[in-house]
Amino acid sequence: MAGSRTYRPLAQVRAVGGPYVDQVVADFRALPLEAAQLPRYGEAAALADSSDTLDWQQLFTLELWVVQLMPLYQLEQRAGILGQLFHQTAAALPDPAQEDYEPRLRAWALNLQSERQWAFRKNLLREQEAWRLRRRLAATLWAVTAIAVLVSWSGMLFGWQGLALLSMVAWLGISGGYASIARRAQSPGPSQGGDASQGTALGNLCALDVGQDSVVQGMLLAGLFALVGYSLLASGLFTQLFSPALNASLIPQFKSADWPSIPLTAGGHELAKLAVWSFLFGFAERLVPDVLDRLTGKLKLSKSGK
Repeated sequence: MAGSRTYRPLAQVRAVGGPYVDQVVADFRALPLEAAQLPRYGEAAALADSSDTLDWQQLFTLELWVVQLMPLYQLEQRAGILGQLFHQTAAALPDPAQEDYEPRLRAWALNLQSERQWAFRKNLLREQEAWRLRRRLAATLWAVTAIAVLVSWSGMLFGWQGLALLSMVAWLGISGGYASIARRAQSPGPSQGGDASQGTALGNLCALDVGQDSVVQGMLLAGLFALVGYSLLASGLFTQLFSPALNASLIPQFKSADWPSIPLTAGGHELAKLAVWSFLFGFAERLVPDVLDRLTGKLKLSKSGK
């Protein structure tokens, strides 16, 4: 049986939701004096007085109790704000002409407030998992950078310039993979209720949690794609996809057929082109596979022509 997963509690309320806590407590303090005679006021006051130690469930409970304690004029203001936060609601805003307008409006506002809390918690959990993923990717990139520097230093020390060049290409490819994944791991702000159904570009919360190993492997695979892409450039196979004019301006020109070879005017424009291509091979994860597919298609056409 696989090892049990360690439970990771949600980040502390005050640490990540300080303004949220302050706003809910401020809403409670803004209630009129006559609200003290209503049920739940004493329990709400106790939660507000211990705002620095609230957990998420207590904070959400206090926020709903505040809505229950609001007089009609405050309730109408809150309902108007909640209506603007959601693009559409399942139930229409109650009509003021209805005889039971106030209880209907209070129930409507409580439902939307609960929905907004659910959206907030969902997006906050998603952001927490995305942050864990970005931290793991950054740690992996630092480890790869240290290895690349060590390999490059060894290559320069023993006169193996090709080894240093391959190390640079692989590192740039992995860096491109890191930039691509980290960019797609950005999640929406956790406060908008209307964003509840939107997932990150990497998928839902479960994908962020369970698929971290696959994402890190994909980042390292970008280094392999960069090395394969470098081989395509150095061998001249990549030039089969472009016109001669584009080849001269886009593709780095290599000074010899020896592999691994260094582009002409090392340290100048050609080496800079190679660096850009290496990063691009890792950043655009489908670039190298698509090039290989196109080359395979040309090979099949040439065989069929015979």
